[in-house]
Amino acid sequence: MPDTKKYKSVAVPIPTWEKLWEMAEKNHRSPAQQISFLVEVSEKAPSDANVMSMYAALSAKGA
Repeated sequence: MPDTKKYKSVAVPIPTWEKLWEMAEKNHRSPAQQISFLVEVSEKAPSDANVMSMYAALSAKGA
């Protein structure tokens, strides 16, 4: 059993879980690592609009 002081579980809809797995596999990460990565990236932007702008800029560059 994981240490509940260090880890928490999160419930997401099945379609979201499937998308998360696809994203994680593309980047050779576990779902937990992918969530951590996404949170860290999003945390650097002051708002959701900024996150979307960063994503759009990366998509335009073909990243």
